[in-house]
Amino acid sequence: MKIIEDLNLPKQILDKTEKLMTKLFGPSIKEFGEIFADNVRFRRLKNQVRILNKTRELLDKNGLEPRELNLKTIVPLIEKSSVEEDELLQDKWANLIAKISTSPENGLEPRLINTLSSLSSLEAKILDFIHEDFYVQQQLRLARLLNSKYANRVYTERDITLEDITISYSSVKEHFELSDEFIKIYIDNLVSLGLLRYEEPEIDIDNGSTSADIIDDDEDKSVDLNLDLSASYNSSDDFHITAFGNYFIKQCKVE
Repeated sequence: MKIIEDLNLPKQILDKTEKLMTKLFGPSIKEFGEIFADNVRFRRLKNQVRILNKTRELLDKNGLEPRELNLKTIVPLIEKSSVEEDELLQDKWANLIAKISTSPENGLEPRLINTLSSLSSLEAKILDFIHEDFYVQQQLRLARLLNSKYANRVYTERDITLEDITISYSSVKEHFELSDEFIKIYIDNLVSLGLLRYEEPEIDIDNGSTSADIIDDDEDKSVDLNLDLSASYNSSDDFHITAFGNYFIKQCKVE
């Protein structure tokens, strides 16, 4: 591909990357060069080559062979990843492509691609911090279970679910030194992408008092109830990682 040669990158990298592109994209590779004609598209292709070179290095390192991807995956993959210039997110794209191309197709590929393309670099860092916090809490809880004198079996990480671990909103805010406004915006976006879920609000109802007046006469037979109840609604900004969020993080995780 002439457009590959024009990228002014080391020939060894270009040759290996072009080979991977041919394997991943199959016949679609012929149209690949035609898509990127002007300077902006040339820049996108350069991003794509960098990402695919990182992917190739991951595959070579782990001795893995990629499969050809279907068109439903190829189109959003090329479109979304090629506009990414941030180094951290390029690394995540490389890991995602490596995982997708070496795993059986499961139908989640387009959603994974769209989700990664929706993240800013800071949101990706926030997500990594949250997952690390989850892992630390999980290991601490597992250690307590294993060291408990009441333990009657061997516990594993699977015994501690995503629902068991709550991530503190304030810990994320303090770590990244963000204002309430911006950390809320970032967390809300991660929630909207299905990666996180806010804690369910708690509703406490006081017992209060109840009385009844029985009216029994010829014209009116009824019971008047007097209810004196109060309820409090407690919401929280703390949250959990969702099942999809956990899967997504692992698929994009930079090893």
